[in-house]
Amino acid sequence: MSLREYERRILAEMEHALAEDDPDLDGHLRSFGADDDSYLDDERPGRWLLWMLIGVAVLVLCAMLAGLYFSAPVQGTAPPTTPASPGAAQPGAGGGTG
Repeated sequence: MSLREYERRILAEMEHALAEDDPDLDGHLRSFGADDDSYLDDERPGRWLLWMLIGVAVLVLCAMLAGLYFSAPVQGTAPPTTPASPGAAQPGAGGGTG
């Protein structure tokens, strides 16, 4: 988010006033992080591993939710019927005389 010209001017005035009031603090703040290369990179060892584990966990969760969604019975369909006993006549089996 960029600052407006008015806000930039006010910040510049505040910086100038700080430099006049406390030059030691101003010098310390200006040099903050200047010697540290990792300050600019913000890459810590193992950070990629953390993000990879989070990504794998999200993929597993999505796969589980998709499996649950597609394995749920569709509402409004009849449950499967049990097969008839072997001795019972089945309708339309053609067991009669013809």
